[in-house]
Amino acid sequence: MDYERAVEQAPAGWRQFGIEDLERLPPAVRRHELKSVPRPERKLLEAGDPAAVERVRRAFFWTFVYHLQPERWDALAQVEPIHPDVIAALPAYSRRGLDIGAGGGRLTQHLVSRCDRVVAIEPSAGLRAILKHRLPAVEVVAGWAQALPVEDRCSDLTAACGALGPEPDVLRELQRVTAVGGLMALISPECPEWFEAHGWHRLTAARIAALDHDPWIDDFLGVPDPPRELLTRRVTR
Repeated sequence: MDYERAVEQAPAGWRQFGIEDLERLPPAVRRHELKSVPRPERKLLEAGDPAAVERVRRAFFWTFVYHLQPERWDALAQVEPIHPDVIAALPAYSRRGLDIGAGGGRLTQHLVSRCDRVVAIEPSAGLRAILKHRLPAVEVVAGWAQALPVEDRCSDLTAACGALGPEPDVLRELQRVTAVGGLMALISPECPEWFEAHGWHRLTAARIAALDHDPWIDDFLGVPDPPRELLTRRVTR
């Protein structure tokens, strides 16, 4: 998500994080995420400008949750199951599967039943720990979508749920790691209209209700919205 969009769409829980929480992030995560902050905004932040401080807190909300309170993100994912029609549209069998931005394994659990081997890429150490405990047979690796720590053409089904958008470096990595004849499958990516306009096949399932959940999820993370979009593209060369 680009910086301005992240600022505008931050759920109400952003107020529970302070600018000092930047220093609590792992150094590599902090460096990676600060790259998304426009240079003029960083200068205002360094000068202590109150409006810039608030915008950065808003923009970093999901980063704070993923890395500082991963159990909260996992709780949201557990009540936002992927639409059954989307899961049914995935290939019934692939030799090698790759889940990018795997979180606690919401999508990974479905890949396990469809692939001989599954590798899950996740930058959050806390979410990796949850995933390893939940799905011990899955190979879980630290990494970012912009520079996936896997070999060229290593995946027959390269998938992600709610984690990616149409950034050029991400698209290059998806293409690089997917074998010729393999499928790239993005579930509820950012800007699905962009993918559809650029030749990806789009499936939009009917909206379904979230599972019963505690009110704090709505108050802190926003109203759950189970993923129901599937964008796919076959790699031909």
